[in-house]
Amino acid sequence: MADKSISYALVREVAAEKGVDPEALVPLHDVIDPDALESMFDNTDGSTLRNGHLSFSYEGFSVRVDDDGSVSLTSAPYDE
Repeated sequence: MADKSISYALVREVAAEKGVDPEALVPLHDVIDPDALESMFDNTDGSTLRNGHLSFSYEGFSVRVDDDGSVSLTSAPYDE
């Protein structure tokens, strides 16, 4: 996994896609618990990462976080 957290990468990617500063976005913690997001795919204790993915809506995107920590965005109807 990268040196930066999944939450950090996700916010930066959404901001880049929207062409705005990350501080202009709705705080991620208003949508999902960033600590829980990190812990779902964290293997700092040396254990095997969980298999699967997590999907949720954020800032007009459908966000998918895969078990390798990668983040993908798909445009979704804006309902926030």
